[in-house]
Amino acid sequence: MASVAINSIDFEEEVKKARECYMYGDYGRSTTFYKLAIDKLRRYCQTLSNVAEKKHGNECIVELERELKSTVEHERMIEEIHENLFKKYTSGGGGRAAGGDINNDLNYGSPFYNAAVDERPTRDPGFNNRNPAQGVAPFQPASARPQGGARDIRSANHNQRGRNPPSNAPHNKQKQSDNKRGSNQADNAEKRYIPTPAEKDLVEGLERDIVQKDPNVRWVDVAGCTGAKKLLQEAVVLPRYIPDFFKGIRRPWKGILLFGPPGTGKTMLAKAVATECKTTFFNVAAANLTSKYHGEGEKLVHLLFELAKFYAPSTVFIDEIDSLCSTRGQSNEHEASRRAKSELLIQMDGVSGALGNEDPSKMIMVLGATNHPWDLDDAMRRRLEKRIYIPLPDAATRKQLLEINLKEVSLEKDVDLDIIANKLNGYSGSDITSVCRDAAMMQMRRATENLSMTQIQEQAQVLKEKLQSPTIMKDFEDAISKISSSVSKEMLEKYDQWMKDFGSV
Repeated sequence: MASVAINSIDFEEEVKKARECYMYGDYGRSTTFYKLAIDKLRRYCQTLSNVAEKKHGNECIVELERELKSTVEHERMIEEIHENLFKKYTSGGGGRAAGGDINNDLNYGSPFYNAAVDERPTRDPGFNNRNPAQGVAPFQPASARPQGGARDIRSANHNQRGRNPPSNAPHNKQKQSDNKRGSNQADNAEKRYIPTPAEKDLVEGLERDIVQKDPNVRWVDVAGCTGAKKLLQEAVVLPRYIPDFFKGIRRPWKGILLFGPPGTGKTMLAKAVATECKTTFFNVAAANLTSKYHGEGEKLVHLLFELAKFYAPSTVFIDEIDSLCSTRGQSNEHEASRRAKSELLIQMDGVSGALGNEDPSKMIMVLGATNHPWDLDDAMRRRLEKRIYIPLPDAATRKQLLEINLKEVSLEKDVDLDIIANKLNGYSGSDITSVCRDAAMMQMRRATENLSMTQIQEQAQVLKEKLQSPTIMKDFEDAISKISSSVSKEMLEKYDQWMKDFGSV
């Protein structure tokens, strides 16, 4: 006895496949899927107790039966036309030479001409073959369906698309693979990944949202983080310059985790890697790899690494990686989230993972950043082979940050950056940037303190000259008194403990 469908997903998939096959002109498979979907939906309706739902299900059955009948009629019409054309052009029927012009012959006393076909079929070179033993190329019909003279919107583009079988056809998989790997390789212009029709929307979304060819951040733009810079250069830069050395046990690191308090430069380091190393930069967030549709989350992860391989060498930067790869098995974890995590782990280190290639020109490095390393899944922590702590800046780094932030601001002679750097002990890099910005705006606040908006507009030219005055030491003292550090001591102790337990530098 056949099993009873327990939800609508069972037959929705069959309907989707039926319509896809119809769209690609595979009417035989489409008919099979339609019949299977109708059978499953009919059995599902028998299990419903709600009258309204049962009525709606019966209406769906009627609609599917109408589509099935239409598909069968369309297939029958095509077979009839194909059979008659085959006989005519292989036997030279009607006294006309085989291999004649189809466009001219269709209306030339043809007994099988059907008025319902409102467009002429395109000329197929296969009909010029005079050897019947080799067969004739299949005829591609026009896009109308003989149903009361009405056009079916699903076959409006059949002339253009009917020759391509569904993307999952066995004989088409090799062609797709060649298309992905070899497309545009001969062209000296920028490479362009060409997806399959089913992947087109997903790939376009990924390329639009996360691919950055040049973030334009240099090593000198990142203050401090000397140890992290050296390790990143060892993992990405050196393998490209001396590839013969980085082989076997000395292969480059395939996963690096940057963790530490917020605002310490983790994202800036990732952008500097992409800029200085001339790699394609994939800036990934949780929103890029999630979808409301069943099964698309893991498909997005797979396509992400397909893109990374195509544009290799690549850097896949996953910001706030703990949101994507938190510990599995929690009570509030959704099934879709678990599947996406599993696909990400497989791509990073599976049997057929994307990172198994030792060729530096095809290298893909996963770079993760997080403020909560203790939330990471154990398997992901193992795949991120190097785990680097990015601490709060020391005195020398704080002074360097002040110089970078104030390079376009005129300072009074009494401004001592060493004194300011000492007062900013415990501040993160983003906190120091906020202090510099606030201090630089003090002159504007003094100039407009007692003026209304109307007076500011009238005195704009005078104010412009006043605003050119340099920033004084008191401005920095006032800014520091108003802006406190965003990192607590308890949080720093927690980072130190995790570094002792799981750090790998």
